[in-house]
Amino acid sequence: MRLRRKLHRLINHSIESIANTVKLEKNFFKLFDLPQQFNTDSTAVKRRFRELQRNFHPDRYIGKSPQEQRLAAQLSAHINTALTTLNDPVLRAEHLLSLQGVEIDHQHSTIKDNAFLFQQMEFREALEQASIEKDISALTVILTEVNDDFQTCQAGFADQITDLESHQSSSLADSLCGEVGKMHFYQSLSREINAIIHSLSA
Repeated sequence: MRLRRKLHRLINHSIESIANTVKLEKNFFKLFDLPQQFNTDSTAVKRRFRELQRNFHPDRYIGKSPQEQRLAAQLSAHINTALTTLNDPVLRAEHLLSLQGVEIDHQHSTIKDNAFLFQQMEFREALEQASIEKDISALTVILTEVNDDFQTCQAGFADQITDLESHQSSSLADSLCGEVGKMHFYQSLSREINAIIHSLSA
Protein backbone atom coordinates (compact mmCIF):
# COMPACT_ATOMS: atom_id res chain seq x y z
CA MET A 1 0.00 0.00 0.00
CA ARG A 2 2.82 2.42 0.80
CA LEU A 3 4.37 1.85 -2.60
CA ARG A 4 1.01 2.31 -4.34
CA ARG A 5 0.40 5.64 -2.58
CA LYS A 6 3.95 6.69 -3.45
CA LEU A 7 3.36 5.81 -7.11
CA HIS A 8 0.14 7.83 -7.24
CA ARG A 9 1.95 10.87 -5.83
CA LEU A 10 4.82 10.48 -8.28
CA ILE A 11 2.50 10.15 -11.27
CA ASN A 12 1.34 13.71 -10.64
CA HIS A 13 4.88 15.01 -11.16
CA SER A 14 6.78 15.48 -14.41
CA ILE A 15 8.76 12.61 -15.89
CA GLU A 16 11.95 14.52 -15.01
CA SER A 17 10.94 14.60 -11.35
CA ILE A 18 10.03 10.90 -11.42
CA ALA A 19 13.30 9.93 -13.05
CA ASN A 20 15.34 11.89 -10.53
CA THR A 21 13.41 10.38 -7.64
CA VAL A 22 13.90 6.79 -8.75
CA LYS A 23 17.36 7.02 -10.30
CA LEU A 24 18.75 8.65 -7.16
CA GLU A 25 17.53 5.63 -5.18
CA LYS A 26 20.47 3.28 -5.53
CA ASN A 27 19.14 0.95 -2.85
CA PHE A 28 17.07 -1.54 -4.85
CA PHE A 29 15.36 -2.80 -1.70
CA LYS A 30 14.03 0.69 -0.98
CA LEU A 31 13.13 1.16 -4.63
CA PHE A 32 10.98 -1.96 -4.45
CA ASP A 33 9.74 -1.12 -0.93
CA LEU A 34 11.23 -4.34 0.47
CA PRO A 35 13.09 -5.16 3.70
CA GLN A 36 16.86 -4.84 3.25
CA GLN A 37 17.77 -8.48 3.79
CA PHE A 38 19.12 -11.37 1.76
CA ASN A 39 16.01 -13.55 1.85
CA THR A 40 13.36 -11.93 -0.32
CA ASP A 41 9.75 -12.67 -1.14
CA SER A 42 9.79 -13.47 -4.88
CA THR A 43 6.05 -12.83 -5.14
CA ALA A 44 6.45 -9.38 -3.59
CA VAL A 45 9.35 -8.61 -5.94
CA LYS A 46 7.25 -9.49 -8.99
CA ARG A 47 4.25 -7.53 -7.71
CA ARG A 48 6.28 -4.37 -7.07
CA PHE A 49 8.03 -4.68 -10.41
CA ARG A 50 4.67 -4.81 -12.18
CA GLU A 51 3.49 -1.76 -10.24
CA LEU A 52 6.61 0.21 -11.10
CA GLN A 53 6.57 -0.75 -14.78
CA ARG A 54 2.84 -0.17 -15.08
CA ASN A 55 3.34 3.42 -14.00
CA PHE A 56 6.75 4.16 -15.51
CA HIS A 57 6.89 2.05 -18.70
CA PRO A 58 8.12 3.99 -21.78
CA ASP A 59 4.89 3.16 -23.61
CA ARG A 60 3.12 5.60 -21.30
CA TYR A 61 5.19 8.40 -22.83
CA ILE A 62 4.57 7.74 -26.51
CA GLY A 63 3.77 11.08 -28.06
CA LYS A 64 5.67 12.98 -25.39
CA SER A 65 8.81 14.99 -25.99
CA PRO A 66 12.05 13.18 -26.95
CA GLN A 67 13.52 14.14 -23.57
CA GLU A 68 10.57 12.62 -21.70
CA GLN A 69 10.80 9.42 -23.78
CA ARG A 70 14.55 9.18 -23.15
CA LEU A 71 14.11 9.64 -19.40
CA ALA A 72 11.30 7.08 -19.35
CA ALA A 73 13.55 4.56 -21.12
CA GLN A 74 16.37 5.21 -18.62
CA LEU A 75 13.98 4.85 -15.73
CA SER A 76 12.60 1.56 -17.08
CA ALA A 77 16.15 0.23 -17.51
CA HIS A 78 16.95 1.17 -13.90
CA ILE A 79 13.88 -0.74 -12.68
CA ASN A 80 14.84 -3.76 -14.81
CA THR A 81 18.36 -3.73 -13.35
CA ALA A 82 16.87 -3.68 -9.86
CA LEU A 83 14.66 -6.66 -10.72
CA THR A 84 17.58 -8.68 -12.09
CA THR A 85 19.66 -7.90 -9.01
CA LEU A 86 16.95 -8.80 -6.50
CA ASN A 87 16.07 -12.04 -8.30
CA ASP A 88 19.66 -13.30 -8.55
CA PRO A 89 21.11 -14.51 -5.21
CA VAL A 90 24.70 -13.67 -6.13
CA LEU A 91 23.89 -10.19 -7.43
CA ARG A 92 21.60 -9.63 -4.44
CA ALA A 93 24.41 -10.60 -2.05
CA GLU A 94 26.85 -8.27 -3.81
CA HIS A 95 24.29 -5.46 -3.68
CA LEU A 96 23.79 -5.94 0.07
CA LEU A 97 27.55 -5.79 0.62
CA SER A 98 27.79 -2.70 -1.56
CA LEU A 99 25.14 -0.99 0.57
CA GLN A 100 27.41 -1.69 3.56
CA GLY A 101 30.38 -0.13 1.74
CA VAL A 102 31.96 -3.47 0.83
CA GLU A 103 32.93 -3.88 -2.83
CA ILE A 104 34.15 -7.21 -4.23
CA ASP A 105 37.12 -7.23 -6.58
CA HIS A 106 36.44 -10.42 -8.55
CA GLN A 107 39.69 -10.16 -10.52
CA HIS A 108 41.94 -10.14 -7.47
CA SER A 109 39.88 -11.76 -4.72
CA THR A 110 40.79 -15.32 -3.73
CA ILE A 111 39.06 -17.93 -1.58
CA LYS A 112 41.31 -19.28 1.18
CA ASP A 113 39.01 -22.11 2.26
CA ASN A 114 41.09 -25.21 1.46
CA ALA A 115 38.16 -27.58 1.96
CA PHE A 116 36.14 -25.62 -0.58
CA LEU A 117 39.01 -25.51 -3.06
CA PHE A 118 39.38 -29.29 -2.76
CA GLN A 119 35.64 -29.67 -3.27
CA GLN A 120 35.91 -27.57 -6.43
CA MET A 121 38.45 -30.02 -7.83
CA GLU A 122 36.26 -32.98 -6.94
CA PHE A 123 33.21 -31.46 -8.60
CA ARG A 124 35.21 -30.64 -11.73
CA GLU A 125 36.67 -34.13 -11.99
CA ALA A 126 33.27 -35.76 -11.47
CA LEU A 127 31.67 -33.44 -14.03
CA GLU A 128 34.36 -34.15 -16.61
CA GLN A 129 33.99 -37.93 -16.17
CA ALA A 130 30.17 -37.84 -16.31
CA SER A 131 30.28 -35.61 -19.39
CA ILE A 132 32.68 -37.92 -21.21
CA GLU A 133 30.47 -40.90 -20.41
CA LYS A 134 27.34 -38.89 -21.21
CA ASP A 135 25.89 -40.17 -17.95
CA ILE A 136 22.80 -38.04 -17.29
CA SER A 137 22.07 -39.85 -14.01
CA ALA A 138 25.54 -39.04 -12.67
CA LEU A 139 25.23 -35.46 -13.87
CA THR A 140 21.90 -35.14 -12.07
CA VAL A 141 23.46 -36.39 -8.84
CA ILE A 142 26.27 -33.84 -9.16
CA LEU A 143 23.76 -31.09 -9.90
CA THR A 144 21.77 -31.95 -6.78
CA GLU A 145 24.91 -31.81 -4.63
CA VAL A 146 25.96 -28.48 -6.15
CA ASN A 147 22.53 -26.93 -5.65
CA ASP A 148 22.39 -28.19 -2.05
CA ASP A 149 25.76 -26.61 -1.30
CA PHE A 150 24.61 -23.43 -3.05
CA GLN A 151 21.56 -23.24 -0.77
CA THR A 152 23.70 -23.88 2.32
CA CYS A 153 26.08 -21.13 1.27
CA GLN A 154 23.19 -18.71 0.79
CA ALA A 155 21.83 -19.51 4.24
CA GLY A 156 25.25 -18.83 5.78
CA PHE A 157 25.52 -15.52 3.95
CA ALA A 158 22.04 -14.47 5.11
CA ASP A 159 23.05 -15.01 8.73
CA GLN A 160 26.39 -13.25 8.44
CA ILE A 161 25.14 -10.19 6.57
CA THR A 162 22.78 -9.48 9.47
CA ASP A 163 25.79 -9.46 11.81
CA LEU A 164 27.65 -7.07 9.49
CA GLU A 165 24.71 -4.65 9.57
CA SER A 166 24.86 -4.70 13.38
CA HIS A 167 28.60 -4.04 13.69
CA GLN A 168 31.19 -3.36 11.02
CA SER A 169 34.07 -5.83 10.98
CA SER A 170 36.79 -6.21 8.36
CA SER A 171 37.18 -9.92 9.11
CA LEU A 172 33.43 -10.45 8.79
CA ALA A 173 33.38 -8.47 5.55
CA ASP A 174 36.20 -10.65 4.19
CA SER A 175 34.27 -13.77 5.22
CA LEU A 176 31.15 -12.53 3.42
CA CYS A 177 33.15 -11.76 0.28
CA GLY A 178 34.45 -15.31 0.43
CA GLU A 179 30.89 -16.64 0.71
CA VAL A 180 29.90 -14.64 -2.36
CA GLY A 181 32.84 -16.15 -4.22
CA LYS A 182 31.61 -19.63 -3.31
CA MET A 183 28.06 -18.73 -4.32
CA HIS A 184 29.36 -17.53 -7.67
CA PHE A 185 31.13 -20.85 -8.22
CA TYR A 186 28.09 -22.94 -7.30
CA GLN A 187 25.79 -20.83 -9.48
CA SER A 188 28.11 -21.01 -12.49
CA LEU A 189 28.68 -24.76 -12.08
CA SER A 190 24.94 -25.40 -11.70
CA ARG A 191 24.23 -23.53 -14.92
CA GLU A 192 27.02 -25.41 -16.69
CA ILE A 193 25.69 -28.81 -15.58
CA ASN A 194 22.14 -27.88 -16.55
CA ALA A 195 23.36 -26.90 -20.01
CA ILE A 196 25.19 -30.23 -20.42
CA ILE A 197 22.14 -32.22 -19.30
CA HIS A 198 19.95 -30.24 -21.68
CA SER A 199 22.30 -30.87 -24.62
CA LEU A 200 22.46 -34.60 -23.87
CA SER A 201 18.69 -34.81 -23.51
CA ALA A 202 17.96 -33.02 -26.78
